[in-house]
Amino acid sequence: MEFLGQDRREGLGRKAHSRFNLILLMLVSVLLLLSSLYSAQASVFKKAREGVMDAASPVLTLFAGPIGAFNNAVGSVGDYFSVMEQNKALREENAELRQWMAEALELREVVASYEALQGYRAPPEAQPISAYVIGEANDAFARSMIVNAGRANNVEVGQAVVDANGLIGRIVEAGGGASRVLLLTDIQSRVPVYVEGADVEGILVGNTRENPAISFTASAEETEAAPGQRVLTSGAGGALPRGLPVGVVRGEERGDIIIDLYANYARTRMVRVINYAFPEIDPVDSDVDSDGQAPVADGAGGADGPGGADVEDGAPQTPAEG
Repeated sequence: MEFLGQDRREGLGRKAHSRFNLILLMLVSVLLLLSSLYSAQASVFKKAREGVMDAASPVLTLFAGPIGAFNNAVGSVGDYFSVMEQNKALREENAELRQWMAEALELREVVASYEALQGYRAPPEAQPISAYVIGEANDAFARSMIVNAGRANNVEVGQAVVDANGLIGRIVEAGGGASRVLLLTDIQSRVPVYVEGADVEGILVGNTRENPAISFTASAEETEAAPGQRVLTSGAGGALPRGLPVGVVRGEERGDIIIDLYANYARTRMVRVINYAFPEIDPVDSDVDSDGQAPVADGAGGADGPGGADVEDGAPQTPAEG
């Protein structure tokens, strides 16, 4: 009986062991099956992707050129606008620096004059009137601008007009709310100027071109001016204030000194009218002597009346007869 029980227990153990092995083999088989299916599926997808890439490669190559050109064009346009903005900023900065340079050179001249003189009297202050250019009149001979400031803004005929760079002209007509500016290039323009550092003083004459010339000089002898020397208003005749920047010497042509103007009329939008009041000079009274008293007329007495007669109660006495 013991042997039968032992055999029976051993048989049950072997059956359990074989059942475990069977389950283990089944699990391994399932894992192998899943692994093979995943590998097959990955291989299919890989081949599909490779096929799509091979088919799309010529199309992508065909469109790559135009797309690249378009991107370069867009980038070039963006760079162009960026350069334009930088150029505009540089022009504004250059105009501001020119204005500061003109003021610095003027102050240097004033300081030199102050050092050369024992006494100094400040020049009269100018009150600029800001105005915008609202029109232009350019034809074969006329060169002028219309600004939106007139007599209501204290603008008067003859006043100088400047922009950020220098003198552009003078007021020739002043209306109630607008004025006409005669430009330096107009054939009727005549402005007294002098060349700084060359001791040359003359009249800047417009010639309807971009570069007016100093045609008439104060000296009868031949004058020389080096290129690059500054040209300023001389203030001769009291027409314009002295020292307004006009331009630089470009060279000589047929005995005339050609000037490159500081002003650029094509870009002038805002101007300033120099409301400069010249000081009035009182006329000298020739009837006043050096002592400050009027001389006595011939035949007139001082305390005595005519002929030495005494004056009584404000009425002259006639001399007695005989």
